[in-house]
Formats: sequence, structure tokens, C-alpha cells
Amino acid sequence: MKILGICGTNKKNGKAASEWFLNESLAAAAALGAATESIRLIQYNLKPCTSCDLCFCGKDCPLFSDPEDDGKELFDKVAGADGLIFSSPVYSYQQPACVINFIQRSRVFHERERGRLMGLRSLKMRDNPFSGKPVGNLAISATIGNEGALSGLLHNLRGLGAAPVICAGISLMEPVIKEMYKTCDVEKINRLFNGNVASYTENQEAIDMARSVGRYIYKTYYSEVFQKIKYHIKL
Repeated sequence: MKILGICGTNKKNGKAASEWFLNESLAAAAALGAATESIRLIQYNLKPCTSCDLCFCGKDCPLFSDPEDDGKELFDKVAGADGLIFSSPVYSYQQPACVINFIQRSRVFHERERGRLMGLRSLKMRDNPFSGKPVGNLAISATIGNEGALSGLLHNLRGLGAAPVICAGISLMEPVIKEMYKTCDVEKINRLFNGNVASYTENQEAIDMARSVGRYIYKTYYSEVFQKIKYHIKL
């Protein structure tokens, strides 16, 4: 099987805790035999939905034909995977904008599921790449907000016919906040972090959490029960 890791950091370059833990998750799945790939959504030019409503009528999204839009490439990657793992930092108690934009652009596939009920099967429409796939979701925060980031994505994926089977979030207060304030020359802040603060790469609880997500996606995919029901859990 192949697992696609989708990182929601807003950083185009440089280190990102959410990507580091995503790679730990993928490595754990790879150790069991999975092929893996990791992408950062922010590195793709994904235009926002224009609300043209053509997909509501069973037609294809016109942005898929836009040479300046990377939506087709991204959703082709989803289609080529057997399972998905999202990993994101928490922004304002929810997913970052690049993840929200990605999910909103997937509306065309949600409407495909609705179109089945409305008799629109004969009209042109891409296959739904999310349907029947096990999905894991990681949320990495500085303090609070994991629950919002996890639950917000959960409902959208469920509406797309995917199977969110494991969600995990953790607050990495000391290393993440230290990283956020590293450029601030404020004595009070410097005193707070005056000492050894372990890096997030040394947080064994977070590492175990991330690895468990990767292993569980792999094992779920090969579950006999999941294989029998995966296409019956969508709308």
C-alpha cells in the first residue's frame, strides 16, 4: 500500500514540527512495508474555490483545467494513495489556511457523492479520490487547540467518504514556545527559557504518538473487516 502524508505547515521552507512528526508517522508505516510520500500543501499553488457551483450540477471543476492551479496534481496524489495522514500545527484553534483551502477545493468530490443521489452520474465528473480510504490526523500545538484542529477536519473527510480512523494531538509547550520567541530580545522571556529545554525531536511521548498513527493506518488498511466495509461508509 501507499500512504500520502499531507503537511499543513504554513512554512514553505525550513524546519516544521508538524512535518517532522509526520515523517515519524510515515517511517513507522514504512517499517511495516508501506510506500510513503510526504508533501507540504503550502508549496503548491492551490487557488481558492470560486463558488461557481458547476460541481453542484455534476460538472467538473474549471480550476482543474487552469494551468496556474495545482489542484489536479494534488488530488491525483490523493488518488494514487491507499491511505492518508494529515499533520498540521494549530492556528487559531483550527487547521491552517492551506489545509482549509485544500478541503474546500475538494467540494467537487463531495458533490459527486451528492450527485449519485440526484441522478447526475452521466455528467462529467472526476472520481472521488478520498472514497473508502483510511485517514489519520496529527495536530501539533504550542498550548491548546488540538481538539478544534482534529474535529474540524474529521467532519469534512467523513463527508468525502473517507474513513478517519485515528486522530492524535499533543501540546509541546516548552520547545514550541521557545522556538516562537527565539527572536524576541525580552529579558522576561529569556529568563523563562534560560536553561535546557528539550527539543520536540526528543519528546518520546510525541514520537510514540506519531508512530502509532502511521502503524494504525497501515494495519487498518489490511484489516479484513475494513476491506469489506470501506466503500459502504460514505454518504
